[in-house]
Amino acid sequence: MTSETLHPLVARLTTAHGYPLLDSEEEAAARLPAGDSLLFLPAHGKGHMETPDIAAVLPELVGALAGSSGMAGAVAGPAYEKLLREQLGGIALPAIVVVRGGHPLGSLSRMRDWDEFLERLTAILTRPAAASH
Repeated sequence: MTSETLHPLVARLTTAHGYPLLDSEEEAAARLPAGDSLLFLPAHGKGHMETPDIAAVLPELVGALAGSSGMAGAVAGPAYEKLLREQLGGIALPAIVVVRGGHPLGSLSRMRDWDEFLERLTAILTRPAAASH
C-alpha cells in the first residue's frame, strides 16, 4: 500500500504531516511512540464520504489532544485496518482508534462535530490501559 492509492486528503496525512502508514500490528509497535496516538482507519476500498472530512481534521485533533505528553497520528493500511476492526468488535468505518503503547484503548467511528470529537476522544484517553480490552 502506498500513499498514491489513498484519497488525496488521507495521503496528505502521510506526506505533509509525516504520519506513518502502518500495515501490521508489528509495524505499529515499532513505529508508534510509547505514548498515545490517534490511528485513522479510512475505510480502504470503500470510498466513504466521511473519510476526507476526518482526514482533514485529524491533525487538528492530534494537536488539540497533545497536552504536555505529546500525541502522534498514523494511518492504518488495509490489513491492519481489518485486524483492528476485528479486535474492536467490527467498528464502523471510517474511524479513529486511540492507541497507547501499540495497544488500542478505544475507537470513535464516523465524522463528529469538533466538541464531540474532543469530548469522546478525551474520555478514551483518560481510561486506564487495562480497561481497553
